[in-house]
Amino acid sequence: MTEFLDVALSFPAVVFSFGVIAVFLYWIVVILGALDVDIVSFGAEADAEAEAGGGFWSAFGFGAVPFTVVLSLWITLGWVVTVLGTAWVRSAEDMVVPAAVSGSATLVAGIGVGMLGAKLLSGPLSKLFADAPATSHRDLIGKVCVVRTGTVTTDSGQAELAEEDGTIHIINVRRSVHEPDGIDDELFARHSKLVIFDYDESDKTFLVVPVAMPPEVDVGGQ
Repeated sequence: MTEFLDVALSFPAVVFSFGVIAVFLYWIVVILGALDVDIVSFGAEADAEAEAGGGFWSAFGFGAVPFTVVLSLWITLGWVVTVLGTAWVRSAEDMVVPAAVSGSATLVAGIGVGMLGAKLLSGPLSKLFADAPATSHRDLIGKVCVVRTGTVTTDSGQAELAEEDGTIHIINVRRSVHEPDGIDDELFARHSKLVIFDYDESDKTFLVVPVAMPPEVDVGGQ
């Protein structure tokens, strides 16, 4: 274990090591639902997220896969190559190439192989995104979703919407600032069911209310 850490925290593997940690933490947070992900569905707006990386990604054929997925693959594969490459160089007893040269060569290999691997893997992944039916934001109004974050407020929140055909939408949801009085905050807690009643174009979020509104709430005053 000590030898592995020594390799992972030395040049050139260290260039990717902290990136791998960031990637791991990012996806853990996404899985736990504590981070808003600007993807309306698994595939419906993949191109929009890919554009966040600019024309560079599209030029290499990554346009059909979200930028965060491509970057995660690139960093992870680059890290694997540099760790294995560094370990191999150190095990070669008759190696006469200076450490700086071998390290730089391994880094270049990590960057290149990482990009190539991400490109090859993004091919099959792009089919998953391409096959997903394009869904308009307005098509989701009136449907029921389930809260994934700890709660939903006027400033943050995320929910999951599952359709009959199996399509899963991960959406950013908010309580309306014009929400009527008398609605308990517990109705917006994790796993609560909410109904989408509008879409805010400016904030790119869905406005929601609880499925079961308390009888004492004056809906007409909304």
